[in-house]
Amino acid sequence: GYSSAASDVYKRQDKNYIEFLYRNRGTKLQEQTEKQNIKISVRNLVEFILRSGDIDNRKSRVMQAEAMQEGSRIHRKIQRRMGASYHAEVPLKIEIPRENYQFVIEGRADGIIKEEMITIDEIKGIYMDLSYLEEPVGVHLAQAKCYAYMYAQQESFAPDVKMGVQMTYCNLDTEEIRRFVEQYTVRELENWFLGIVAEYEKWADFQYQWRCKRQASIQKLEFPFDYREGQKELAADVYRTIYRRKNLFIQAPTGTGKTM
Repeated sequence: GYSSAASDVYKRQDKNYIEFLYRNRGTKLQEQTEKQNIKISVRNLVEFILRSGDIDNRKSRVMQAEAMQEGSRIHRKIQRRMGASYHAEVPLKIEIPRENYQFVIEGRADGIIKEEMITIDEIKGIYMDLSYLEEPVGVHLAQAKCYAYMYAQQESFAPDVKMGVQMTYCNLDTEEIRRFVEQYTVRELENWFLGIVAEYEKWADFQYQWRCKRQASIQKLEFPFDYREGQKELAADVYRTIYRRKNLFIQAPTGTGKTM
């Protein structure tokens, strides 16, 4: 039969409380949704706003799927070659409050070079001939600039502080490396970054409005079937786990009613 790590506790509770949880699920979940952050990764943010295409097939191999797996190996190899000032895989996060929600933008910088000038390093493994690469790919450079601004905010850099942004491209066949380095003040990075966020904000507003509409409609819904044995307890366990932002481990055989 159905069992979970929490079910023994819940089964001892009054059945009316389970009914109360289900009847009030819309209201409670709506309260949570309104307080939730709208999260997006740095990569998804810049690709959503800045992604473009090219009919030149010499460049089309940049984004091939197999490059991702092989690229991970190259990342580690390049990172190991760098000196003591190179800090690899640095997690970064920035929170930007808005009237109805809060942006949470997260990512992981491939490398931060801590020398007289801080430089953010973004590594990309690609298959194309690097001689065709005259400048960094736009979305790649944008990722590095995001990380530079996020790090500047984390470290409370002054607006006139200069930071380096380095794009490291490595051919996955030959392991040839080509680098592009640019410099920006924190003020320049801030103006650019906030412009990207403003472009995405209209889509975040759509997400927020849709969630409000969805949660309002949930309050009027009724469970569409007769409960099977143990199914109501299962639903209550799942609800409470989501509400408390915990993890739930469930063991339930076929026929319990896990899927609607």
